[in-house]
Amino acid sequence: MIKKQLVLVFGESSAPELLESLKKHGKEITVVCANDEIKTKLVSLGYECKTLGDYYTSSSDSGNSELQRSMSWIQRWPDTPVLRDRSFKELLVYNGISIYWFLLNRLYLLRMKELLVLVDRIKKIIAVERAGDVIVIGNTDAKYIVSKIMNIAQLQEKQKLRSRIRYKSYQGFPFVKLLLLKLFRGTFIPSIGGLRKPSQKRSKILVVTETKAWRDDFDFETHQYVRRDVYLHEIIRQLSDKGHDVLIVDFENRAGRLFKAISDNIKRQKSFGVPVIAWEKYINLDILWKSRKVNNHFMRIWKELANSDCFTESLTYCDVPLYELIKNDLQDLFRSLKAYASVAFIEAAERIIEAEKPQAVLMHDEYGALQLSFLNAAKKRNIPTISLQHGLISEDHIAYVHDPSHITGDKKELLFPLPDKMCVWSESVKRRLLKVGSFPQSIPVVTGDPKTDFLKKAIDLFDYERITSALNIPKERRIILFATENLYSVDEKVLITKTVYKALKAVPECFLVVKLHPNEEDVSFYHQLAKAIGLTELTIVKNSNLYELLYVADLVVLSFSTVGAETMRIGKPVISLNLEGLHNEVSFIKNKMAIVVEDAADLVTCIKQCLNNDNSELIDNAKKYAEEELGEIDGNAASRIVHVVSDCIELQNLNKSKGTT
Repeated sequence: MIKKQLVLVFGESSAPELLESLKKHGKEITVVCANDEIKTKLVSLGYECKTLGDYYTSSSDSGNSELQRSMSWIQRWPDTPVLRDRSFKELLVYNGISIYWFLLNRLYLLRMKELLVLVDRIKKIIAVERAGDVIVIGNTDAKYIVSKIMNIAQLQEKQKLRSRIRYKSYQGFPFVKLLLLKLFRGTFIPSIGGLRKPSQKRSKILVVTETKAWRDDFDFETHQYVRRDVYLHEIIRQLSDKGHDVLIVDFENRAGRLFKAISDNIKRQKSFGVPVIAWEKYINLDILWKSRKVNNHFMRIWKELANSDCFTESLTYCDVPLYELIKNDLQDLFRSLKAYASVAFIEAAERIIEAEKPQAVLMHDEYGALQLSFLNAAKKRNIPTISLQHGLISEDHIAYVHDPSHITGDKKELLFPLPDKMCVWSESVKRRLLKVGSFPQSIPVVTGDPKTDFLKKAIDLFDYERITSALNIPKERRIILFATENLYSVDEKVLITKTVYKALKAVPECFLVVKLHPNEEDVSFYHQLAKAIGLTELTIVKNSNLYELLYVADLVVLSFSTVGAETMRIGKPVISLNLEGLHNEVSFIKNKMAIVVEDAADLVTCIKQCLNNDNSELIDNAKKYAEEELGEIDGNAASRIVHVVSDCIELQNLNKSKGTT
């Protein structure tokens, strides 16, 4: 009797030899590849293959999807008692807030999401294929998971489990790094305001922003593009015109941009016309020592957790114990600069609020570490907080999907701090926040997107010849825009980029423009990969205006970025690459508004279909979807946001006069 053999291939060159050996020994082989790139290689050698994505469990299959299950698990786990009857979230409380919320995005997106989905997929593959034996090639996580599911001893080869979190956590010498930030950004960057004496005029509105929002924006007065904050420039101008005193607190989390911080902040201060102060200016020696002391305390907690059976048992998903797989990641999370600096964020926010005594706090992000710190500090003093939606919010966006227990409860220090008002783009987004985010009805306010206020008038001023000439695009070439994303998985980033590059070599009538995500700094990655593949007909840009690029593009290729919906709104086709099946819950993928490519080999065909205008009905439907998702463009979003801020201040003043705050 032939015994059925399941082979999971994640990318080692030894796969063909092993498969050939199994075939010679009379094995009936089922081959499942991690992605289509591996599948294509093995199919060319004569093997029938499937991919992990073929086993995706949608919500219609089992009541909830694998991504929904993974999110549900990560929501419940931190509330499980793991040490001295206290939960992971409780163990990390400092000054009225759990630092767990500061680390959640990094833990889930860099490690847990992909790992939990892998457990789901492997369990389903083994059940569907009814395999007698399972061989895993090229993935230590998968080998471990299979050994636990099949209830067999773990394979003898002991590969070191690498941390996925380390490369974005800036390990080592956190005290020194924080001190250097204080000296470099907090001392040498010139500013008008900061720790002013009580007798001087205080800022009424505190605005928290980041350098990454500093991009090319259209100026109607000059009909030129200027560098300014695409979210907040017009809002701040209008607030100033209404007589509000505005102080900007600046945050920068990219080492590559720190060296430009001095010149950038001088330019930004001039552009805004109000003080721009680095948050590090408010760090003092006491805060530095507190950060060190608290971090040492957290490291002692980690050592206790590492020896706690209760903790290791809590890290079990679908009957698969995960502690051995993620212990290095958790250790690196505790050691990361993010964890270390969290205390400094919390203390600095308290000091800023106390020194400046604002009447409101406005921010373009509401789940970053510094922003959470300001929300926490402002809530203690009953100061209203307002945030802006800054990207698509899907039903699997970990920062916005909350269990009701995250929002309300007796233990306030364990709750996720929400702003008092969140200015969102559309009614569609508002409904989503109420449904899956557990947001109270009073928080989301539909205002539109301020960064697109200019677009209604600007699009008539765009000059195709000027734009294509500036990008060095040869005349009479069709233009494909590849909008990159700040993907947490390096493997996925490489796979998607290689897939696009290889496809463009097969359509020589097209010219590729690569638009980097604002948070991406490594331009060399895209140049080197293009050189390795032999693609020369391309332009790689970072700071070019997105809407100009969309205006000249014939087609946009991406993974799941907000750029997809922006493209649909102007009636152009979008191809979404979901090559590993990790983004099935993204709104325009789930609703089939983009042309979704799951097999890399299909991309060339899809590109040609789009360029031949074979998808007009889809484009029309996608345009309606995008208009509903992104909201109306009438040029008045900034004005509506200013109105929300003013209303919050007026209500606060009214409550003070009544003594009800």
